[in-house]
Amino acid sequence: MAKSKGALPEGDELRKAVTGFDDKVDKVRKQIVATTEGGAITGEERLREHTDQLYGAILAYEGKPADYQVANIEALRKELGDIVKEFEQLIAKDLPALNDTLKAKGKEPIPAPPAKIAVNDHSSGGSPRIPAALLR
Repeated sequence: MAKSKGALPEGDELRKAVTGFDDKVDKVRKQIVATTEGGAITGEERLREHTDQLYGAILAYEGKPADYQVANIEALRKELGDIVKEFEQLIAKDLPALNDTLKAKGKEPIPAPPAKIAVNDHSSGGSPRIPAALLR
């Protein structure tokens, strides 16, 4: 989106719209990954870090996962599903409206990200798929 923003002059209403959409997408992304600047150890934890900790705890123990760990898996799965829905709503509602405005001003529309990437193929069920744009 930086390309779209850069093609517009400062103070332009269209630039503000692109920036607003970019901010919404970034807000969703920040629910998944820690984004605080300043090195490797910031103390910030998001869905990715919580999943990593749970995965490590399960792998480190030779027995079956404890009930609280299974419950944590379900909670993380639900949280991810909510985040994916929020992102999909942005792509389904906000992006087409923004693209219509861009086209009306003679600007290139912003392409929608692919819905699925090969690494994230859960077609057999299980966890919700993470949109490719959120994995960057």
